[in-house]
Amino acid sequence: MRIATLLFVLLLLGCTKELDVSFPVPEKQLVLNGVLHPDSTVHVSLTTTAALFPQTRDFPVVENAAIKLYEDDVLVGNLVFQDSLYVLDYHPKAGSTYTVEAVVPGYATLRASDVVPAAPDITVCYREDTEKRYQGRDAILEVAIDDPVQETNFYWLEEINTYPEFPRCRTKQDSIVWENGELHIIQQDTIMCQDGAPPTFQQDRAYLYESFSPVPDRFNAYVDNFFGGVTVFEGFMRIEDAAMNGEAIAFDLSAGYYSYEYFSNYRHTSGQSSVTVNVINASQHYDRYLKSSITYMLNESFYSDEEIGFKPFAEVIQVYSNVENGVGIFAAYNSTSREVGDFPCE
Repeated sequence: MRIATLLFVLLLLGCTKELDVSFPVPEKQLVLNGVLHPDSTVHVSLTTTAALFPQTRDFPVVENAAIKLYEDDVLVGNLVFQDSLYVLDYHPKAGSTYTVEAVVPGYATLRASDVVPAAPDITVCYREDTEKRYQGRDAILEVAIDDPVQETNFYWLEEINTYPEFPRCRTKQDSIVWENGELHIIQQDTIMCQDGAPPTFQQDRAYLYESFSPVPDRFNAYVDNFFGGVTVFEGFMRIEDAAMNGEAIAFDLSAGYYSYEYFSNYRHTSGQSSVTVNVINASQHYDRYLKSSITYMLNESFYSDEEIGFKPFAEVIQVYSNVENGVGIFAAYNSTSREVGDFPCE
């Protein structure tokens, strides 16, 4: 009886049938993306959503839209289509409300609005880590944000490292070849070099190391036990002023692999590295978009197998949108940057 049952199970497992499953085709939507900053002119992208199983990551660009920009309900101008973007030679102002309106034949009118926040008032300086709180790093950055009263602010902090890449001279190595049954050493001492060529400068967003302040949002952080249990933030550090409105928001950071001696001997001349702290004051719309999109990216990278496209533990993350009759983001931010080497702590 057991043998018969086993044979029956094996027979069922061996049966296959191809099914032609029809997935519903989602309706196309317009996707509008634009982020305003007082130092930049206005740039807006307008596309449609891609197919359910796209063959490319490029979204279809909409070229026949009429897009207007309003400042405090007053028309500023019409955006012009140039190189896949809609542009307007105009710099937004802090404190003003901007509304974008996009009309595309066959679709409902898109609208979105946001207020450009003020530039954050920040101070940054460096000092020696005499307490060795950050193992392997002996310079600490002190950061303080002077938060305005009766305003809700969302700050995003990043550290940008700029360093030169000099053209390197290299010497060809001696090579060993097998010829006619014997080993021969071929001398190759020719030097290949670009004498006097200027360096090119590279920029990287550094990991942020912080462990002792309860201020930052830890949604994108993890504890690095290799460096004494410090908290490491992926790319950005988010700070909300809800519990500290109108106060000076202060905290310490590690200066990465840059030492105290590096900052003490700092001179900003061509060919030297620099460390810049950039603090973004994001609108509520931009804050929600940044947090949801970074959460989505971290979720995708941590819980997916890129080789097979399998994501058994990935959560469904809804990226925030404030666009009416479409998807995307139209938001604003302001920012302040400080090059750390110019400000030793007193």
